[in-house]
Amino acid sequence: MRQFRFLLFAVLALLGACGPIYETQYSFIPPNSTEGRMCVGQCQQGRTICRQGCTLEQQACRNDAKTRAMMDYQAYVNRQTAEKKPIKKSPSDFEQTWACGNSSCEERCESDYRGCFSSCGGQVIAQQVCTMFCDQAPRQPVLSPAPPAAAYSPIPQGGAPGMVVAGRSDQSAVTCRKGERVEALWEGEWYPAVVTGGPRGDGRCPIHYEGYSRQDDEAVSPRRLRPRE
Repeated sequence: MRQFRFLLFAVLALLGACGPIYETQYSFIPPNSTEGRMCVGQCQQGRTICRQGCTLEQQACRNDAKTRAMMDYQAYVNRQTAEKKPIKKSPSDFEQTWACGNSSCEERCESDYRGCFSSCGGQVIAQQVCTMFCDQAPRQPVLSPAPPAAAYSPIPQGGAPGMVVAGRSDQSAVTCRKGERVEALWEGEWYPAVVTGGPRGDGRCPIHYEGYSRQDDEAVSPRRLRPRE
C-alpha cells in the first residue's frame, strides 16, 4: 500500500511539472422549434440506451474475466499440488478486470449525442477547462480547437470559448438575481438557463433551463453557474 501511494504521488508530481491539465466540456444550446426539441429528447433517450449498453458490456467483461481467473487459479492449484509447493495465490491474483473499462464506450455515446443534438438544429460549443494544477495556467485564454463541421454547429463570431478554472469562467461572477440569463453546468455540459429567484438559505440559486420543462428546474451552487452574453 505504501508503495502504491508513493507511486501515485510520484505520478501526480510528474504531471504537475508538465503544467496544467485540461479537458473539453461542451455547452449545449437547444433548437428553437418544437420539432427540434422533440428531436433532442430522442437524442437523450439514445444516449441513455447507449450508456446502459456500456454498463452491460463492462459487466459481461468482468464476469468473463472472473471465470477465466477461476480457471487459471485452478490450474495453478493443480500445478502447485503436483509439485508439492505451497499455494500462495488467490483467485483475485488472476483477475484482469482492469481491461474492462468502459470509458471509450461512454465517449462514443457522448460523441454520438453531440452529433445528434447538432443534427436536430441545436448548437454545441466546445470549451477547454482546467481540471488539475490550474495555478500554473497561463493568463491568456486557451481556446479549444475548432470542432468538426459534421459533428457540431459553427461557433458564432465573438463566441469562442475561453479558459475555465475550477468550474468558473474567466468572466465576472454570477449574481443570483431573478431574470438573470446564465449558463448552468450539468453532467459536464453547459446549458442556457434563467435565474428564477433569489439565493436559497444554503446559498444555492434557483434556475430554469431554457428549452426544457419546469420539472427540470433546480437550485444549483454558484460554482455551477456562469454569466451568459
